[in-house]
Amino acid sequence: MDPMNEDIRIPLHFQPGVYPVGKLPAVSENFIAIQHEPSDTISYTVPCTGREVRLHRLSKSYILEHLTANYRENGGLYCVEIRDGDDVSLVYIHYLDEEDARNEIGEFIFLSSLQITKQLSERKDKMFRLFIEYFYNGENFDLAAVTASEKDKEALLASAGKRTEKPAFVNMLLNNSGNYPRENRIECDSHTISIMLRCSPCDLHEMVVNETAAFLKKRLVPKLDKTDDFKFIVSEYD
Repeated sequence: MDPMNEDIRIPLHFQPGVYPVGKLPAVSENFIAIQHEPSDTISYTVPCTGREVRLHRLSKSYILEHLTANYRENGGLYCVEIRDGDDVSLVYIHYLDEEDARNEIGEFIFLSSLQITKQLSERKDKMFRLFIEYFYNGENFDLAAVTASEKDKEALLASAGKRTEKPAFVNMLLNNSGNYPRENRIECDSHTISIMLRCSPCDLHEMVVNETAAFLKKRLVPKLDKTDDFKFIVSEYD
């Protein structure tokens, strides 16, 4: 059969190591099937939950060339990735159980929070607000740190004109992360964490938000040069 028209079957058990899909056995009793759909979309069903995951802008020829499967030392599937040179993109992660999912996602939180802390520590302006903003719709997840300096505050108030005479308006204006420059935003790897959450046997998006916020509040906020009216705000956006 033409491999361009077949599903890609990734065995859940094989030999330890990393393999391109072309090196995997064609027949396996237990597997995850990756289907290619019109408009360069691939999809699969997470074995432990039955949830469908869809990824876009991926041609079948590209997938056949770059898709790899990573197996643990015991031969169990660990993850499926797209490896194109130095670029590595997660497609699927196979958790052993809920505890394994918490540990893997916890490691992501730690590394992501370290990176955000490093970038924010390099900013020299006096800090007026630090936001953690996030979005989750059951499929896609996004989390970012957004900063507002004292200069950003002054510019925002100046742009509002006479409306600043209303305290409620000023409070809403200053405490909304979306009102500050886009370049103030430091994002986590939203693609990877979205895949990790969708493959999880339990809903862990609140864990990502809460533990990221706790890390930054403990490790970063005390070291910042802050205004007297500084606030640390965690908020969901839509």
